[in-house]
Amino acid sequence: MGVRPRIRASRTYLTLLVLVLLLAAGAAAAGCGGETGTSGDGGIAGASPKAGGAINIAFQSEPVTLDPAISWDVAGWTVEDSVFNALYRYAPKAGAEGTELIPDLAVDMPEISADGTTYTIKLRPDAKFAPPVDRAVTAEDVKYSFERMMTEPRCPATYFYEGVEGASDAVAGKTRTISGVTVVDPQTIEFKLTSPDLSFLYALSMEFCDVVPKEWVAKWGKQVNRHPLGTGPFYMDTWTTGREIKLLKNPNYWNASKVSLDGVDFTFNLTPSNALLKLERGEVDILGDNIPPADVARVTNDPQWKPYVYSQPLIATTYLFMNSTKEPFDDVKVRQALSWAIDRDKLVKLQSGQAVSLYQIYPQNLPGSEPGKVYYGYDPAKAKTLLAEAGYPDGFKTVVYTSNVDPMPKLVQSMQADLKAIGVDAEIKTMDRATYYNFSSDAAKTELGTSDWFLDFPDPVDWIVPFFTEANAVQGGLNTAYYVDPWVEQATGEAQKMTDPEARLAKYTEIQQHIMEQAPYVTLYSPVMTTMCSKNVGGFYLHPVLWFDPLMYWRK
Repeated sequence: MGVRPRIRASRTYLTLLVLVLLLAAGAAAAGCGGETGTSGDGGIAGASPKAGGAINIAFQSEPVTLDPAISWDVAGWTVEDSVFNALYRYAPKAGAEGTELIPDLAVDMPEISADGTTYTIKLRPDAKFAPPVDRAVTAEDVKYSFERMMTEPRCPATYFYEGVEGASDAVAGKTRTISGVTVVDPQTIEFKLTSPDLSFLYALSMEFCDVVPKEWVAKWGKQVNRHPLGTGPFYMDTWTTGREIKLLKNPNYWNASKVSLDGVDFTFNLTPSNALLKLERGEVDILGDNIPPADVARVTNDPQWKPYVYSQPLIATTYLFMNSTKEPFDDVKVRQALSWAIDRDKLVKLQSGQAVSLYQIYPQNLPGSEPGKVYYGYDPAKAKTLLAEAGYPDGFKTVVYTSNVDPMPKLVQSMQADLKAIGVDAEIKTMDRATYYNFSSDAAKTELGTSDWFLDFPDPVDWIVPFFTEANAVQGGLNTAYYVDPWVEQATGEAQKMTDPEARLAKYTEIQQHIMEQAPYVTLYSPVMTTMCSKNVGGFYLHPVLWFDPLMYWRK
């Protein structure tokens, strides 16, 4: 079957993405059962899958919601990827091969018009919703799900889809029907864009675009976020708040022959340390969070556990944002000073090396990243000079906010000491993760704060639009620096319309250079994911985008 859109620009662009990722990918540690992640099969091509049984995945945090239209957290997406399908998904491979899109509810890759603006997609005839809905998926379901996601409840990332004709009017509340989404026939859906967008197919594969049945949403109303039902390999059996979610194998799944497990159990509110202890006792099968840094050396040097440790660098970033609407952070020299003040290598050491220092917006492995480029290093003297030029020779007082989830408290203490060394007295205030994420997007409350970002799809637009555009400089938005720059708005709009993939990447590199000069936040590090599975899990691998893929796992 076809594995890429039938248009020259898209084929070239996806090939370029794969090449970039292959060249930059870090080495992975051994996979489960002694299979290695560096081979590219991630253990998938090892022993034959065994049918039956369930596995348990432990997460520190519980999903806030399982309504795919609005869910945007790691635990939630891991569950949703097992319950729902979108039109396309990523290939079940480790490394760069896993960034390739393949059909899911679609029967093939889309037919794309010569001008790159119309995507015609055929649905597979054997796609069916899980019990008790028990009916075939149609193009009307795809249109309904997309329009619902863009209107009510509104997706937090509508900006990825506003290039669809009529989508902006839907977001503005002028209509609930999007003219650019057309049902051609019961098995064919068409998306019409206002201009070409080489990232559109990636955006269409996000969990936001999972297909849901209208009658099920009508039955549960706002409570549908606690009663997810889709077309995926599993369906939800129970959700015990604060403790666990149990999934069972979906008898209606179109690709049922690929599903080995009878179920997947998700356990929540376990600290990484407790989850590791439970895994070693055989009570947990997969760590949804990292192995605690203090335990990495122990388990990787233990012959009993070393074969079950798996590691991959993440296309992700952790950063310190500065509210550019508040003094003194409305002064670019102050922002630049803080970027020179932080010792990133010390933050990496505090995590036992389970991170990589980051000196630019784009993390390594992301197309557009500039290998070896350092925009701001560690130079306290330069930081002091910039503060003096900005009119703060003796520094100033401020407050830095963060979540109470490890390792952030100790990392912020390290940054507090770095800032103290240049005369900036930063008081630390912590709060639980959910409260902090809501708090941090309110410009009236925040001055400095930590945040992080993990890959949605392998394209630089995923790092620019959420954080550096005016549409997201609102309460509840991701532009917590409230950084608004007309040049960035114009340049991003130009980049998104480009059909030459190399010129487009060059434009995004130029955008990075401009933003780094303005320094709206301090780039800190990219995390490394080092996790484990138990001896009972077969087929385990870490996916470069999804991370976990229960569809491909089995119980030994």
